[in-house]
Amino acid sequence: MKEPKELKDYFLQHLQVERNLSRNTVAAYSEDLKKLLNFLHVNNYRLAGLDSEKIISFILFLKKQGLSSSTIVRTLSSVRNFYKFLAGQGIMKTDSLPLIESPKVHRTLPEVLNKDEVNLLIKNITGTRDNIRNLAMIELIYGAGLRVSEASGIRIADINFEKNSIRITGKGSRERIVFMNRNSLAATQRYLEARNKMKKAAASPYLFVNNRGGKISRQSIWKLIKKLNALSYTGKNVYPHTLRHSFATHLLEGGLDLRIVQELLGHKTLATTEIYTHIDKKHIKSLYKKFHPRT
Repeated sequence: MKEPKELKDYFLQHLQVERNLSRNTVAAYSEDLKKLLNFLHVNNYRLAGLDSEKIISFILFLKKQGLSSSTIVRTLSSVRNFYKFLAGQGIMKTDSLPLIESPKVHRTLPEVLNKDEVNLLIKNITGTRDNIRNLAMIELIYGAGLRVSEASGIRIADINFEKNSIRITGKGSRERIVFMNRNSLAATQRYLEARNKMKKAAASPYLFVNNRGGKISRQSIWKLIKKLNALSYTGKNVYPHTLRHSFATHLLEGGLDLRIVQELLGHKTLATTEIYTHIDKKHIKSLYKKFHPRT
């Protein structure tokens, strides 16, 4: 059998080339498997010698590093898929695969902004050519429930202005159609008018570009949202994904069917989307307390 590091690299190549997973997903797998290889090295264990007892030790090993339960669950999932791959390639016998069970995770509800807070965030985007772009980005991220990587990866060719829609390539290279509302459509059209006057931007196929004409980075969008939140004094720890959470919550509060929200978010399973029903129930409970005469 090859060395564990060689097998890890072989698996990552499989994920990238044959399964066509995104660079970020492959990087996450790589980090997770580094933890496994480190555990094996520290304890002088063989890759093929991982049993249930050693899996428990591995979990404790990860906990001692201060990792959260969700990170540990994700790591175990990566390790499980790695071993399945080794068995599928005939590198390891199926009957010798370790039984890897993930511990239950207490799911914390994602923080969301209410509609007034979203409006305040957007109102703080004023003036300058960059802010014409920034307004279009924020309107689209919130208005279409986009991940930051999806927003930065939008190509001009993906936009259909006749149908007010955008073709988005999400996780696992899955495609979906999202829609532009009145505000995001107007902001995008205004930005494109300004963008067309930028010589460096003209050659780029991407919608959102930096001052050098290159595709805007996820980090730049993250910094922008943190800056806007600081100006807005929401008192909440706002991340780019907060706008996506807010999008889903506001649609459910408005009565939209959960399966349609799932489709708009690009979630593979309904179970992933169901976390938003808990947020929606909090909203319903607050309304109940506000309007019921006996509460």
